[in-house]
Order: sequence, then structure tokens, then C-alpha cells
Amino acid sequence: MAKERKMTCECGHVLVKKNATFDEFETEAMVCPGCQFTTLTKEQAKNYVRLKQLHQIIDSKRKIIKIGNSMGLTLPDRLKDLGVKVGRKIKTEALTPNSFKVELE
Repeated sequence: MAKERKMTCECGHVLVKKNATFDEFETEAMVCPGCQFTTLTKEQAKNYVRLKQLHQIIDSKRKIIKIGNSMGLTLPDRLKDLGVKVGRKIKTEALTPNSFKVELE
């Protein structure tokens, strides 16, 4: 198993994994505890690009529709490009009285 390398900032501190905000959404990054310099590893950069693509596809207003005796909402077909397909299981979680989270499993 490969040993994880430590990244050192120019100010001398070792960078630590921490959530950071880029383009109004949060992603894991390497942050200096001293000067707050923030950078991404190659893997973190790939995750950031994927997250940014997801935000560009999904961020919009939608209407709730009626499906039989239930309510539903539609998702853009472009989500197929990110591996989302019909029949995939999701998990929903209430966050506040006016919001909920949909998580792909």
C-alpha cells in the first residue's frame, strides 16, 4: 500500500483535507491551517469537475407534477452522462420545512 504524501505550504504548514467553497458549492480540498491557501489534489480536482457539471445540469427551478396518486418531479436527461439512469435507487432526507436532499445510492 502506498504511503500518503504530505503537502507543505510555502508558509511551512502541512496542508490538511478540509471542505472548501468553490463557485458557491462545497468540495473537499487541501487547506493550509496557517495562511488558508487552498488547492486540490488530482482526485479532488476530478471530483470538483464532476460536481460542477452536476450543478450546471441540475440547478434550476422545476414544477411538481402529478403521477397517478403521487407527486413527482422530473430530472434532466443530461444526468445520463453522469451515470444516472431510470431505476437507480435514491435516498431522500428532510433538511428544513422547505427543503430536502436527494442522494443517489
